[in-house]
Amino acid sequence: MLRLLLGVSLLPLSAALVWAAAQALTGVALHGTAAAPFVAGMGLVAVAWLLGRHVIDPVGSFGWGMRLARWAYVAGHELTHALAAWSSGGKVFAIHVEETGGHVDLSESSAFVALAPYCVPFHALLVIAGYRALTWLKPDAQADALFLALMGGALAFHGLMTWETLTQVKQPDLEAAGGAVFSVSLIAAANGLVVLLLLKILFPESVGLGASVARAGRGAWWFWTKAWTLALPAAKNLWRRAFA
Repeated sequence: MLRLLLGVSLLPLSAALVWAAAQALTGVALHGTAAAPFVAGMGLVAVAWLLGRHVIDPVGSFGWGMRLARWAYVAGHELTHALAAWSSGGKVFAIHVEETGGHVDLSESSAFVALAPYCVPFHALLVIAGYRALTWLKPDAQADALFLALMGGALAFHGLMTWETLTQVKQPDLEAAGGAVFSVSLIAAANGLVVLLLLKILFPESVGLGASVARAGRGAWWFWTKAWTLALPAAKNLWRRAFA
């Protein structure tokens, strides 16, 4: 019950953070020419996802690409569970990955472990690690545009596949973390913050991280202030009618 109430209380802030991230992304896309590879990567992955869901036959000539993408997402999902468990002192006994789903056998779990794959863009972290390795091995490599394109694609892949996973199949992770409302609130807030942070790192001149988070906080405060202003007179009126 406590987590349900906490989840409800966080919903306005979560929505405000997602909106702030969408605004920052739109601003980068419309006003930053340096972001063209990033936007192109996001667009290509979004188009591929739409084709995979609504056009491409899963058993047809191009179905292997869709199956590979789903397997890659499941692998990243389960590895993130494992990494979250390791980082919090738990033990990982086995990892099972298939195109249709997977699971990890852990010594213990928590809300952090259960929700980590929905909040952490695993494949974007792989892109960052690969880019750092490339620049270390070959400092003169001109791969900035490729890096931005892959980052855009990885973030779009994370967002779209997470949405598909949460909306198509009932996820036991949400119940294990404390219920759907609590989990969705945390997932939305975490993804909003992650997108804002990554955009700030990639395009520091185009994104005001502190200002965006502050606006989201003010928006959540405004919502609850208005809700209280409207609810209090109604509650007093009901009380008077009930005990008059």
